[in-house]
Amino acid sequence: MSLGTTAPSTSIPVTVPDDRPAPDKPAPPKKKARWGRRLLWGAGGSVAGVLALWTAIHEIPGFGPALADGARSLFGPSAVAWAEDVAYGVADDINQARFKDDAPKAYWEAPTAAVEPSPVASASPSAAPEEPPPPAFEPPHPTVASAADGKWIPMDDATGGPPAMYKSLVHPDPKRSFAVVALVAIDRKRIDLHLVAGKTEPSSQAVPMDKRPGIVPEPDLAVLVAAFNGGFKAIHGHWGMMLDGQTYVAPRDTGCTIALMKDDSVRVGTWKGMQPTEGDMRWFRQTPPCLVEGGATHPALEVEYAKGWGATVSGDTVIRRSAIGVDATGRFLLFGLGDALTAQSLARAMKTAGARDAAQLDVNYAYPRFLVYERGPEGAPPKAKSAIIPDIKFRPAEYVGEPALRDFFYLTRKKTES
Repeated sequence: MSLGTTAPSTSIPVTVPDDRPAPDKPAPPKKKARWGRRLLWGAGGSVAGVLALWTAIHEIPGFGPALADGARSLFGPSAVAWAEDVAYGVADDINQARFKDDAPKAYWEAPTAAVEPSPVASASPSAAPEEPPPPAFEPPHPTVASAADGKWIPMDDATGGPPAMYKSLVHPDPKRSFAVVALVAIDRKRIDLHLVAGKTEPSSQAVPMDKRPGIVPEPDLAVLVAAFNGGFKAIHGHWGMMLDGQTYVAPRDTGCTIALMKDDSVRVGTWKGMQPTEGDMRWFRQTPPCLVEGGATHPALEVEYAKGWGATVSGDTVIRRSAIGVDATGRFLLFGLGDALTAQSLARAMKTAGARDAAQLDVNYAYPRFLVYERGPEGAPPKAKSAIIPDIKFRPAEYVGEPALRDFFYLTRKKTES
């Protein structure tokens, strides 16, 4: 009996643990939790990486262009253009939601009173008489205009002479109060326009690098007023350029052409119409088709998201863009630069400001710029002191101490006024 009673009692502790669930059975949920955390960390890392990349592109000079060029060599220009369009499209959607109730963006305040005559011009009878500024203009979309839109303000060019440049603002897009173009009206009676080839752009087999200093020539440094960006790289459209009798890139019939003529006038127009005057040109630089010609915007720009004004990005991409134009009198050269622009809105801005003819120059965050210079110490070259809009990254020695890789324009006071 004792054996019969002890057998079950000894068998119970042996068999019961085997029938119970194993203690490590809940492991799968923990595994899922670990994978979930890894996914969250990965997503967070991706977002942080994208933000870090976006910051680097916008804050480190030269990083964005180098990254884009490297990506194009690996994946081709179409893939990079698609990626840029998507990225800028997302940024535009975010900005439209973020700023929809904000006041229009403005880079400076509207003038509070009429501009007084320059003290230099009135101090001496021999001083050059002060010329009137360009006529004020009505903003194209009052609902998104700032108080500074359409009003021209004299710019200080550090030469001590009467005003030769004026700035204004225009908001050309009724859907985007943050899309604003800074305009510069340049008085050709007082200012000369020059073109310089970059060390590497536009690329050309005809002119070696050692013949391309990429810098403002020393004789012009004493009268340098400002400098601004040129056009696209040669690979992006193969738009023509001729300078000092050398053709860097052959002109295209459809290219909008900025030309300095031998009579010192500046002309902007489609090459097919300008070609008969080629022998009268000192230099020319081409861009995609004219934004404005003969006072009319390009027919393709009737569509808001028009394509055709870029090779690496489309005309419909909402990005930083720049343009150059001339007014109907030929007296004022007009430069425009702004953010969150389509080709259509840039054309509208230039036409509103008074451009009879206008060409788009370079685009994208890193390239467009308009820098104003100040005199350096005795014997030292001038230095870039400011940009037309506050978030342009630049170095004081740009165009004067550091050779530029890409072509650019610069402005000097006419020698008779210096």
